[in-house]
Amino acid sequence: MMLQGFGPELKFINELADRFAKRNKRLYMVGGAVRDYLLSQTNRDHPEQIFTPDDLDLTTDALPDEVEEILKGWADAKWAVGKRFGTIGAEKAGFKFEITTHRAESYTNDSRKPVVKYSDSIEEDLSRRDFTINSMAFELIPSGSPVLIDPFGGLSDLMAGVLKTPLSPTESFSDD
Repeated sequence: MMLQGFGPELKFINELADRFAKRNKRLYMVGGAVRDYLLSQTNRDHPEQIFTPDDLDLTTDALPDEVEEILKGWADAKWAVGKRFGTIGAEKAGFKFEITTHRAESYTNDSRKPVVKYSDSIEEDLSRRDFTINSMAFELIPSGSPVLIDPFGGLSDLMAGVLKTPLSPTESFSDD
């Protein structure tokens, strides 16, 4: 699947994918951008519509310090406000990216802040999301077509207009 209909940020997505691959790290687009992109591709009333998200959420098997190093010399700006949760922000030509290390998280009874444990598994990272339609990812392949990662049937649920949790609702919403 090619990312047809993406705006000018596609160039930066490809550049990032290439930078991560050169470090033997994987990079995935996740969250609402994946869901909204897939929905935009099914809008046959406006096939010429360009999909331009406000920002992009990405996840990787690279640790936060590695992400900062990969972004060095590429990003116009970087910020590490969420670094203790594994998130590094970047901006390139006005486009914002948040890159988070894959994680598995849990919550204690006395805090709404997660106990973060980094993970090498994209599936484990996707399992912590609220709904299956938000538990999909595009693996970004340098100079190639992205691969849809959908371990919880999010695309089927999206097309059917169904909201389900990737795990049991108790597990998915234990932090609420």
